[in-house]
Amino acid sequence: MGATKAKGKKSHTPVMQQFMRAKQQYPDALLFFRLGDFYEMFYEDAIRAAELLGITQTYRGTGPDGEKIPMAGVPHHAATGYLTRLLELGQRVAICEQMADPKTVKGVVPREVVRVVTPGLCLEEDALDARTDNYLVALHAGTKRVGLAALELSTAQLRATSLAGTPEVMAELVRLDPRELVLPLEGFEALEKDLKRVAPNIAVRRIADPESPDALLEPVLALHADVPPAARGAAARALAYAQATQPSAPLGIQRVGVYDPREQLVLDEAAVRNLELVRTLGGERKGSLLDLIDVTKTAMGARMLRRRILAPLTDVAAIRRRHDAVEAFVLDEPLREEVRGALKGVGDLERMATRASMGVATPRDLGVVREALVRTDALRQALKAASEGSTDDSLAALIPGDPIAELRDLLVTALVDEPPSATKDGGIIRDKVDADLDELRNLSAKSKDVILELEQRERKRTGIASLKVKFTRVFGYYIEVTKSNLGSVPKDYVRKQTIANGERYVTEELSELQEKILSADERALKLEVQLFEDLRARVAKEATRLRQVAQALAAIDVHAALAEIAHRYGYCRPSMDDGTRLELSEARHPIVERLAAAGTFVPNDVTLDAAGTRLMILTGPNMSGKSTAMRQVALAVVLAQAGSFVPAQRAHIGIVDRLYTRVGASDNLGEGASTFMVEMREAAAILHGATARSLVILDEIGRGTSTYDGLAIAWAIAEHLHDAIGCRGMFATHYHELCELAQTHEGAVNFNVAAKEYGDDVVFLHKLVPGGANRSYGVAVARLAGVPPIVLARAKAILGDLEQGAALPSGAHARMRPVDAAGKAQLELFSAPPPEPKPSKVDKTLAELDVNAMTPVDALLALARLKKMVDDGKEPDG
Repeated sequence: MGATKAKGKKSHTPVMQQFMRAKQQYPDALLFFRLGDFYEMFYEDAIRAAELLGITQTYRGTGPDGEKIPMAGVPHHAATGYLTRLLELGQRVAICEQMADPKTVKGVVPREVVRVVTPGLCLEEDALDARTDNYLVALHAGTKRVGLAALELSTAQLRATSLAGTPEVMAELVRLDPRELVLPLEGFEALEKDLKRVAPNIAVRRIADPESPDALLEPVLALHADVPPAARGAAARALAYAQATQPSAPLGIQRVGVYDPREQLVLDEAAVRNLELVRTLGGERKGSLLDLIDVTKTAMGARMLRRRILAPLTDVAAIRRRHDAVEAFVLDEPLREEVRGALKGVGDLERMATRASMGVATPRDLGVVREALVRTDALRQALKAASEGSTDDSLAALIPGDPIAELRDLLVTALVDEPPSATKDGGIIRDKVDADLDELRNLSAKSKDVILELEQRERKRTGIASLKVKFTRVFGYYIEVTKSNLGSVPKDYVRKQTIANGERYVTEELSELQEKILSADERALKLEVQLFEDLRARVAKEATRLRQVAQALAAIDVHAALAEIAHRYGYCRPSMDDGTRLELSEARHPIVERLAAAGTFVPNDVTLDAAGTRLMILTGPNMSGKSTAMRQVALAVVLAQAGSFVPAQRAHIGIVDRLYTRVGASDNLGEGASTFMVEMREAAAILHGATARSLVILDEIGRGTSTYDGLAIAWAIAEHLHDAIGCRGMFATHYHELCELAQTHEGAVNFNVAAKEYGDDVVFLHKLVPGGANRSYGVAVARLAGVPPIVLARAKAILGDLEQGAALPSGAHARMRPVDAAGKAQLELFSAPPPEPKPSKVDKTLAELDVNAMTPVDALLALARLKKMVDDGKEPDG
């Protein structure tokens, strides 16, 4: 679509020419084109927006060729809601604003695209999750390593790293959970495919390499000249993409931070998912570990806590400092309550600073900054008093270092108590702040008193008691007289408008007075807006210091929140060191214990040591709690290394460098990967990545294939973890043969989850006890699940035969022993003679039926099944 047509053809109107020029600048974005009180979209944008948003698509005139121009629009005041929905759908939206007041412009109002909003580059509060970082991630393929840069525009943070390959890149992408990923035009196809599997809602963009990467990076590398080449390329790509979306405002990013993911506990996608760290397996935040422990009072604190859970530390000294701060708040309950009470009123100072620096902060946003600074001062005083009365310096380390008192006092003095959300109606600046503003306000107020005096005077002069002086934005001030009093209207009244019940008039005096009042109001509003913009610029100037204060408040919030959780639920401070011993006494699963009835969760002891007993073979019944026991160990490690206390009576944790989990069954049919293939891929990643300092949690390896294959694979994996890697591991299995490992490997130990049988019922005790289990109680679990009694009875009969070494119902051998060339089981030397003939399957099935527990329908079904068994066992006739 061009802006004009060939000679001899009609051109677009001037307004539509503006639209076409803006659209040509941003062809891949929906263009929100401001027309009065609406953002309008035209042509393909209108059709697409109508479909995505469910709004009405109409037409606006005709184009150069006479075709109707599709149009759809959203109200300006409600645009954020529609914008949020488009961002959730992965769309880009270019905002084209009116650059002048239409009242002051003759002809076409100038319009320009002021910014492009994308899922990863967004400042609108309603479109952001206040408690989650909103990352845009860019990747760059270096010669040997992959560069990754994470940009958080709403907090003006840019961090970069270089990674060894795809597994590390995927792990980091899962941890960052970006809304948008920027890739080069070519490359990373396999990674993009894998990422879409684990993060289907991520918006992926491909852009050309930046033309002048060094020029882009120069302003942000002043403090970090040692950025690895691959990381530099990724940072340049992120900045290039972001700057293209913000043509009228600086990004506010002053430096690029360099980090190394190896300095934190490595959590791959499977670990983050299986442990439900920030989302449940169903994708919900509610019910996750983060949801459980996040009792922070501020948005900054919530985001920091989430980052810590997804990136636990591996430096013992740093972890201990975090534990010191949590402990200080645990021990001083009055201080904890005072601090949390003060934090409750603190808004999102971090994001407000960025909004100010990018020129989009509202008066209400500045009110948030003011309140945060006022409460920061109160927090400083409380922490200072507490630290002075203690020899523990952990509280002193939390005291915000820069109160920015001059900015706080300016905002307190200048802003009204409850600033409005927009500038259009004024009411932002207090009285006695600016003399010129006060003078204009007084003039306006006095003139309004004069209007009231004029109304009283005109009533007296005309004798019309119902005469009123009114005002509308369209007609200004006027005198309204009802029909019954029109005969009393003086000759100097000039009729302005006829209405249903009377007439509207103006006088020369009223017109002069109106000009004075409107002029004063207009000048006052213009001056007030200018004062506000000056104030916003002052806040923007202090954006860096404000973010530092915000980070200090977030740290206070996180430590106080973790202390509150430790106090409420009886968490203990873990002892941390660089060793490889992991010992938990009376450990609990933080999520499951909250879901269980009070006092019913059964805690357990676990001890693992890479230098000693390092591999626990865990057997036991289905539903007995094997997975829960293993996951609670992994969660204790995550919590401890993130800086939290842990749900246990006592805990000693030697630093874990990598945490791997293989739990549950899933497939990826879209890529032709079966459950077993997915299981083996995850197992392969563990075996390639684990080190002697890692913790590996494996649940039911080898169950997706045949018994022989599965047992062989499970055995070999367990041996490799024990012999070759030497890491701490927990291996839950129903292959009871694996218990033999403890007899031949000194670092392996058998544990099982206890259960008690009462007749046909089983009670799971959920307690880890030494030794291997001798059965899995699968039939008992099937009974709990509601499997029909006849099926249960038949299963018990077959199970009894198999446990005694009999053949399968088909006649095939059932025990895992060598077979001869004909496939028949070979008898072992000195084996017992074959058992005597057993009762028929009908007899055995009937014996297992619990007639007293059956319903009439169950009894009929059982009778039919028994009858079929009898019929199937008869010799054929003749």
